[in-house]
Amino acid sequence: MPILYIMCGPSGCGKTTWAMKFMKEHEDIRYVSRDEIRFELVDPNESYFSREKEVFRRFANTIRQTLVDGFDVIADATHLNEFSRRKLTQAIDMYFKDYEIVYVSFNVSADTCIEHNANRVGRANVPETVIRNMCRDFRAPSIEEDERAKEVIEV
Repeated sequence: MPILYIMCGPSGCGKTTWAMKFMKEHEDIRYVSRDEIRFELVDPNESYFSREKEVFRRFANTIRQTLVDGFDVIADATHLNEFSRRKLTQAIDMYFKDYEIVYVSFNVSADTCIEHNANRVGRANVPETVIRNMCRDFRAPSIEEDERAKEVIEV
């Protein structure tokens, strides 16, 4: 049964870095980044969230199809609370439910996230106030959130 690794944490906490390292150790895993999809769809002169419905739809559909194909998937997005995690799994579940979940939770200070974010350029750089709000609003996942959840990896 394929595994969906749901990344959970604010911008700059190290989700993508962790995912790249994890993929080197696990060869039959696929990576889907909501930001990469957004940057493909949104023109530089458009608002960052101007095509959010299309971004989410493509994010969820790509993950679903990859799970259907039998691959484990890392879903790289902030998933700051149970609502956002459930929104993703519900979108996938509309067409496919036979997968397990592992939450990967990053409990990192706002200052650390801001320090990491300083290395980003262009649209990838997130405003400091947004990062501080994300850190304030972050709610770590619990294995009880979904019956398919097998583990919470705390980074």
